Amino acid sequence: MSGDGVVAHNRRTYIAENVDPTRTHLNIEYCYTPIEEAYHNLFDEALAEFNAKQKRKDRYVDNYYEKICKGKQEKPFYEVIFQIGNKDDMAAASENGELAKIVLDKFYHSFVERNPQLHVYSAHLHMDEATPHIHIDFIPFTTGSKRGLSTRVSLKQALADQGITGEGRSLTERDLWVQKEKETLAEIMLEHGIEWEQKGEHREHLSVLEFKREKRKEELAELEQTIERVQQQQVSIKSVEQIEAKPLPLTSKVAVEREDYQTLVTAAQKYVVQEKQEGKLKKLLKDAKKTISDLKAKIESLVAELTATKDELAQYKSVRGQLRTADLEQENDRLRKRIRTYEDVISRNNLWHLFGKGYGTAHKRDNARY
Repeated sequence: MSGDGVVAHNRRTYIAENVDPTRTHLNIEYCYTPIEEAYHNLFDEALAEFNAKQKRKDRYVDNYYEKICKGKQEKPFYEVIFQIGNKDDMAAASENGELAKIVLDKFYHSFVERNPQLHVYSAHLHMDEATPHIHIDFIPFTTGSKRGLSTRVSLKQALADQGITGEGRSLTERDLWVQKEKETLAEIMLEHGIEWEQKGEHREHLSVLEFKREKRKEELAELEQTIERVQQQQVSIKSVEQIEAKPLPLTSKVAVEREDYQTLVTAAQKYVVQEKQEGKLKKLLKDAKKTISDLKAKIESLVAELTATKDELAQYKSVRGQLRTADLEQENDRLRKRIRTYEDVISRNNLWHLFGKGYGTAHKRDNARY
């Protein structure tokens, strides 16, 4: 409900025909603050700051609650009602009804923790009607606003602050939020052995926009798998170090497989024709194309590196074949002559030892030339 909850009924200020007064004492009042007081607690500080900045009296706000009630942009409060089962399978006076009470009680406490931007000013669990159920009345608010009061009423922005954004009129943020709360309640139910039978909420009844979103998710998953396959086409650096004289053909490790590339292009082309509101998917397509471009550039670089290495190897073999040049032969001749000279010196020294000093003196004079 949007601003149409009946808090007096929730608090049992009056007893309706469908209420069993003998069971009213089993009800739980979690909290209650008059809505005017709740507004004062939430917005008075921001209201005072706003009024202090106004230079025109017609912009001055005396009572923020009355302003919201009279306005058309926001509702003063919202009420949500959560119920498990019906009078046939979860009657309030039955054992299952007591189980439903336990589940709803746990759900309420987690609701408050899970929704910090929804100020709950009234919450009541009823056990005196046919089926256990809980009424939660709250004021949605956002802080840090640059328009109007810094802290102001706004369901859309309050849910956005909690990370929930809609996708148009057919799937609003409130629809998504309610669905999330139902799923949370279902999780708590399952902990107590109660399974959620989603009557009238089968996937066949998804809205057109939600169906499109589910379809996009499937296509996106397929695209991501294809990208992953392409990224796994790695080049083995060891192959560069093991180059031989024979030509080295490029293998599938170097070249991206044409089949994978064509699959990726086909998948990407499907996204080009999507509607303008698919901005996020188009960004993913752009990133995918960049990944392909980077891979192709890397492959071209590696091919160039392989070619350069082969050229270097060929040059090395050519240089090795030219090592025996005329200059090298001349150097060998010179070294051989020096070796023969050293051999002559050694031979003369041996003669000196054999024939005495006289010969040795002459031998030393001869050695002086060397």
